[in-house]
Amino acid sequence: MRILFSLCFILLVAVADAQREPRAIFVPGGQFKNTGWFFSPGVASMMPTPRTEQLTGYDNQAIPDTIYSGEFSRDGQWGLYLEGGRHHFTSGRGPIDHWEYGVNYKMLRGSEEFAGFLYGNDSAIAYASQASFSDSYLGAFANFNNILQVGDRVWIQNGLGINVDYGLFQQRGGTGVMGADWFFPADFPVQAHYKFGIGWKPEPGIFIMPFIETPLLNLLPWEGPQGTLPYYTGRYRPWLISLRIQWLLKVPARECDNQPGRNVDLSKGGKHSDNDLFGPDARKMKRKKKGFFHFLKRS
Repeated sequence: MRILFSLCFILLVAVADAQREPRAIFVPGGQFKNTGWFFSPGVASMMPTPRTEQLTGYDNQAIPDTIYSGEFSRDGQWGLYLEGGRHHFTSGRGPIDHWEYGVNYKMLRGSEEFAGFLYGNDSAIAYASQASFSDSYLGAFANFNNILQVGDRVWIQNGLGINVDYGLFQQRGGTGVMGADWFFPADFPVQAHYKFGIGWKPEPGIFIMPFIETPLLNLLPWEGPQGTLPYYTGRYRPWLISLRIQWLLKVPARECDNQPGRNVDLSKGGKHSDNDLFGPDARKMKRKKKGFFHFLKRS
């Protein structure tokens, strides 16, 4: 609810601020560079597809016999999500206005239940089972984003990216159904994903951005045109919801060249250091003049 309330609030601000031509989110040549860092805490949720499914299993003999029949009920649970990395604004001359890369951690959790019958010896036995999973992945990602600005401080961001994940550890347990095959994701999955966000700039160089992300295609291993992950007898779609804190790095302050007569200390309000108005050559000439007049006086 808090995330939905925040999104609605930002959209209302955007509508109120979009009555005139908005100022650019990032202006080159100012006090900030076009690059910076970001950090995003959030949550991961697994959506079963489908949530309930009526299935019947058969053996592999010439005359098929029913092994089981019943309803599989699946449920997704919440897990932790964290990401951080580097981002860059581009010149804005193409469809890519902004790109980023980084690392993340996500915990994917869910469960599956079965209620039905097992068949054998010309008899049917009522049977129920339950299984759950909790997998943790450490990954790297890169996103390429397009920005649609709707106000001076508000914009909509659409991004396409690739994530490469590594399975840290898995917790999978429960009882299954005799004859029903179980499937699980690979330990090193590669996916193409879509990421949608709303940006808000509370002050120059600082950005607050709620995001939602989901896979589009499983590239490795290739499983056809789908972005869901297999768990037990069903498939689940991950949804990653995060709140990003993003900032830009400042341009270093200018310093005067370390030359004779220009050795200015900016930390002292632009005052020159002692004897820096005259370089070494000038000081030598001054000593030579003093020596010449001292010789005439003695003469």
